[in-house]
Amino acid sequence: MTDQHADLCEKLGAFEPGILPHDVFHAVARLVVLPTFVVVPLLQRGDRVFVSLQKRDASDPHYASLLHPAGTVIRPTDTSLSATYARLMASELPEVKVRAGPVFVYTAHDAIARGREISLVHWVELADDGTPSDLFDVDALPSTIVETDYPRIAKAVSHFRAFDAG
Repeated sequence: MTDQHADLCEKLGAFEPGILPHDVFHAVARLVVLPTFVVVPLLQRGDRVFVSLQKRDASDPHYASLLHPAGTVIRPTDTSLSATYARLMASELPEVKVRAGPVFVYTAHDAIARGREISLVHWVELADDGTPSDLFDVDALPSTIVETDYPRIAKAVSHFRAFDAG
């Protein structure tokens, strides 16, 4: 190991597992494949399906102000996938009432702006209590969605419809 690598390893060793400062996170994310947990919140009204999407912050370095389904990096401090899901729902969808799910759909392996990620894509069925104001008809999605999320939404909707029909 070179002195440069030893110095880097020593500095990285000073960090506690869990949340990293943004600059460190993005530097590491460029070098590794990050695992993520994605939830596509769906709502059935008659024969129409709607998806709830969140808007990224205007200061997001890669996807400023774009829409996306709820998702989070699986942290080394998450003790289970259930814990990751609970953390995700508490932070991104705290007011949402879930009727069913999460239901696993597929694993996506994508190149995204910060690097590569492997995502465990799920859907949840929302309770129709009028809470979500960020609903979009899945047959007329806006053009302001993160590009890699279109196939995730489409596959989740297809799985949801097949699940509901079965």
